[in-house]
Amino acid sequence: MIEFRLLGPFEASVPLPGGKPRALLARLLLDSGRVVSTGTLIADLWESPPPSAPKILQAHISSLRKALGADAIETQAPGYVIRSASSDLERFEEVTERAELEPDAQRRAGLLRDALGLWRGEPLVEFRREPFAPGAARRLADVRLDALERRIEADLELGRHEQLVRELTALVRQEPLRERLRGHLMLALYRSGRQVDALGVYRDGRRLLVEELGVEPSRPLQALERAVLRQDPSLDGEPPGRGATLRGCVICAGCAPLALVGALDRELLVVELVSEAGSLQAAVKHLEQVRAEQPDVRTASFTTQDPSSDIVKLAREQAAELLIVDRVTPELLATAPCDVALLCEPSPFAPRGAVLVPFGGGREEWPALELAGWLARAHGLPLRVLGVVEGEGRRDASRTLAAASLALQRFAGVVAEPVVVEPGARGVLAVAPGAAAIVASLPSTELDATRRELRERASMPVLLVHGGLRPGGLAPDRSLTRFTWSVAPQ
Repeated sequence: MIEFRLLGPFEASVPLPGGKPRALLARLLLDSGRVVSTGTLIADLWESPPPSAPKILQAHISSLRKALGADAIETQAPGYVIRSASSDLERFEEVTERAELEPDAQRRAGLLRDALGLWRGEPLVEFRREPFAPGAARRLADVRLDALERRIEADLELGRHEQLVRELTALVRQEPLRERLRGHLMLALYRSGRQVDALGVYRDGRRLLVEELGVEPSRPLQALERAVLRQDPSLDGEPPGRGATLRGCVICAGCAPLALVGALDRELLVVELVSEAGSLQAAVKHLEQVRAEQPDVRTASFTTQDPSSDIVKLAREQAAELLIVDRVTPELLATAPCDVALLCEPSPFAPRGAVLVPFGGGREEWPALELAGWLARAHGLPLRVLGVVEGEGRRDASRTLAAASLALQRFAGVVAEPVVVEPGARGVLAVAPGAAAIVASLPSTELDATRRELRERASMPVLLVHGGLRPGGLAPDRSLTRFTWSVAPQ
């Protein structure tokens, strides 16, 4: 099997062509084992694609097959998928997933050190001029930082607080708005007998958050400060966070669907971004109404000339697990560190009826299924998973739907009713009357006719969900039934 190295300068165990074919290979390896559409590959390789881009892409695929073997890259609608490849990115993902499930702090720390040891430098540097590379590099950097935070957490469990202070001080200096790192530093300082310094770290972080984002620290960080103030004995044991406090917030940008997401077991942050200072007052008044409706919601408003970039930065700094928006851009989907849900809410959410999920078993559809299960469980609603009826030489989707239902039951305690419908928006809308919401996948390219029709014709909220940060593919085979956050039990 051919070996590839992505976590640093790009390397392979066989000679490779240069230029665009090499960049194309790197892009395919980022989604190893997953079909990447021709349209996505063209958009990721050319800022302004030439009319002949599809033919050029085919030529590059042929060039790569000569170097890697005829079977290395398969043609599979609607694009291509790379097979029979092994990469350090896949190994990193495998090891960090094992660490996530490891209850013993000593072994967990060791696994995470092994995973972090695979990094040899900044990834994708040689492809920085390619459209896909900057966003992919930022996502990989976030993955590494998340693993580093979890390794530090394990070391705190093992009592290595004094050894961690210098490392954490440098990391907080590099990532001053990253609250999880700041909380780790506060705890390390407190356990080292430096209560005053720990409180100073909190005050510095709060000042930065208020000045730069206009938002107070998260509830977990506030709770940690109060615990430090009263010298809570619990701080001397396992660090807060190996459970519910590590669960990231939900950010709503440009929308405030409190009825829909307000009952969820996540901290909620509602953000209003405006293009000029003169609009700030109206945004602040709207956010005051939001807080009046749900006082524990955090709110923020600020001016921006680049909303996509700033909201991604906020999601990264707040360790968000879901970003709900009323509009998306390719840049936002390419760089968001978390799942993104595009909300169309023609009428307010009413917690009655079922949550509907069109589902075909594709990897990009699992984040939508996760979110749908999360919403159904939070509101006590039925969940119905929709697949297409038999036709044109294909069997109906009931087997796929049954597998999805079994996965939800086993790993989330959510029972999903399988329903077969006619293909397209017509089939979904036929069973939609009386439903509470529709949740479907969101492609990284433009919306197709089915999703556009759902947005235009549905009378209930529609959420289109794009999977976030998952190296090596949005939902790799080994984790198709290991839900990441949305419906995982506390």
